[in-house]
Amino acid sequence: MGSRSELISTGLETVERTTLQDQIYRQLRQRIMSGFYLPGQSLSLRSVAEAVGASVMPVRDALRRLETENALVAGHNRALEIPRLDRASLREIGQMRIALEGLAVERAAASIGSDDIETLHRLCSEMDTGIADGDTEAYLTANWAFHSHIYRAAPAEMLLPFIESLWLRMGPWFRVVALDRSHLDRAMIFHGAIVDALARGDVAAAREGVVGDIEAAVCDLEKWLGENGH
Repeated sequence: MGSRSELISTGLETVERTTLQDQIYRQLRQRIMSGFYLPGQSLSLRSVAEAVGASVMPVRDALRRLETENALVAGHNRALEIPRLDRASLREIGQMRIALEGLAVERAAASIGSDDIETLHRLCSEMDTGIADGDTEAYLTANWAFHSHIYRAAPAEMLLPFIESLWLRMGPWFRVVALDRSHLDRAMIFHGAIVDALARGDVAAAREGVVGDIEAAVCDLEKWLGENGH
C-alpha cells in the first residue's frame, strides 16, 4: 500500500484532470444550447483541442459526455456532429418545451425580484443590440441567458436539467432562425411581454409569453425545413 502522501497526491491529480475535462464539457455544452453550432456541423477532436488550448484526451472525454446526452451524434467518418432534426422531432421537442418551460416560469414567478427584472431588461437590451448590429452570436448568448435566468429562479431543482436537455437538441436550430429578422422581431415582442408580466406578477401572462415564444420558433423552423427540402 502506498504512503498517505502518495494517495493524497494521486487524488489531487485526478481532480485536476476531471476539472479540465469538465470545463471543456461545460463550455461546449453552453455553446450548443445557445446555438453557436449549426445542425450537421462536425466537431473534431483536433479542432476543439486547438480552440480551447488543451490536449486531445480531455476533449475526447468531453465530447463523449455530450454524445451520451444526444447533443452530438456519430456522423461521416465517425466524427461527432451536431444532430439534425426532422419535423416530427421538432414538434415533439416543442411540445416538451412548452410543458417544462411553462411550468418553470410559473414556478419562478413568485421568486422573481426587482434585481431579476433589471437583469432581464439588460439581457433584452443586449439582444436588441445584437439584432441591430447583425451580431448573431451576441443575440444567441443573451437569448439563452435570458431564458435560463428565469428558469433558474424556479424552486424546482429537477426542472432545469430537463429543460437544458431539450435546448441541447434545439439550440443549434436557433441559429437558423436567428438569421431571419422577422423571427427576431417577434421573439423580442414575446421577451418584452414575459418581463412585463413577471414585473407585475401576472403568472398566466408570463406563461403565455413563454409558450408564444416557443410556438413561434417551432413554426418558423418548420417553415424553414419545408423551404429547404427537409
